[in-house]
Amino acid sequence: MSDELKENLRQMKEIVRELNTFSQQYENIGNFEYSSNIEVDRREKKLLKGVIFFLTNQLKILNKSLPGLINRIGLYKGLTTNQETKNTGGDQLTKIRYEQEEGKEVALVISVKDKNKFLENLSQSRFSIKKLKDKYAVEKKQVTHKKSNSYAKTSNKFFRKFSNELIAKGYFKKLNRSLRKINSKYVVSTYMSMAFFTGFLVMLGSIFLFIILLFFDISALYPFISLIEEPLYLRMIKFFWIIPILPTACVILFYIFPSSEAKNLGKRIDQELPFVTIHMSAIASSGVEPISIFKIILKGEDYKYTNIEFKKLMNLINFHGESTANALKKISRSTPSLKLKSLLNGLAVTITSGGELGEYLNQHAETMLFDYKLEREKNNKISETFMDIYISVAIAAPMILLMIFVIIGSTGLMGNLFNLSTEALSILLILSIVILNIFFLVFLRMKQPTI
Repeated sequence: MSDELKENLRQMKEIVRELNTFSQQYENIGNFEYSSNIEVDRREKKLLKGVIFFLTNQLKILNKSLPGLINRIGLYKGLTTNQETKNTGGDQLTKIRYEQEEGKEVALVISVKDKNKFLENLSQSRFSIKKLKDKYAVEKKQVTHKKSNSYAKTSNKFFRKFSNELIAKGYFKKLNRSLRKINSKYVVSTYMSMAFFTGFLVMLGSIFLFIILLFFDISALYPFISLIEEPLYLRMIKFFWIIPILPTACVILFYIFPSSEAKNLGKRIDQELPFVTIHMSAIASSGVEPISIFKIILKGEDYKYTNIEFKKLMNLINFHGESTANALKKISRSTPSLKLKSLLNGLAVTITSGGELGEYLNQHAETMLFDYKLEREKNNKISETFMDIYISVAIAAPMILLMIFVIIGSTGLMGNLFNLSTEALSILLILSIVILNIFFLVFLRMKQPTI
């Protein structure tokens, strides 16, 4: 019987949490209407009032069943698993079961006479909540969590305990923040388990490579593989570094990747932010409530990276019951963009103090647009500089070298140059040109803004 009581209390706590969320949302709408003299959609308010009403009825019914459940707790009393109803000396109790949205079954014990009323209120609240979620919810394709892949599961199996021990000692705090900034689907313990497992696999590969290099020489020219001629101990001294260095480098790359990715994401948000702020300023000038600004921005797909942060903001407000100001402060602490952090903190202060949002956003937009123009000019100068370098290194230099090879080849001295044939030198020259072109193209692509 105590299990039924615990389940009822757990469900009551869940209902209270939902009541707090929707009551807060209804209060926010009332405060906005009072301060701005703008009426919010009546259907939205009606849905919120309905959800609050239905959830309150469910809470009352569950609360009403508590005395009967408490009276049944004892060695000589209690519900057996095959009984659906019990006489508690007052009302009869019945066990009801239903499926939650995520597929988890809930089993509650309530009064028999309240059964139909509870189920009706449950159905009505679910219907209204679904309509509210359809209205408020923000699709988050990038954070949809699928089942953990087999690689993550295998990594956790071998290294989860070791990772947790390091985390308990205070390691990887910075890494955890970086993972949150890039919206990683892995928690820090799983991520480090994958890093250690990958390092372990690389170490096995390093040992295999070390053994091969002990007995064979590997060359880019024919014959590609040949038996060694130098002593074995010299080969061991020459290549032993492979075993510790490669796995260590692998783990280090895993560690620094989230931080690097967070910086890249922050840069992309910074590039979008001037135009986002201008858009927000235009919307705010129409006198809409602050939350509607983000709703309108999210309806478009123009700001791919900034919308990631705004989606998290909207879900904090709509599903966690956070006020707009508190949600802005929370997102500002987790965003990878310092400029967006400044903007969100300023919005929170403006909303809290009752300032003019349109004026604040307009001033902020002008500053950001000026910074953006300076950044574009800087990028153009860098591109011009590297274009000159590219012409000198990737075009002029290979042509000069090719002419030198032709001259040397005509004299018959090519065979003594680096002990390489004419064909080998030509291949090396072509490969060098290709690698240089790829390097410059990748570098310029990284430096160019996305907008």
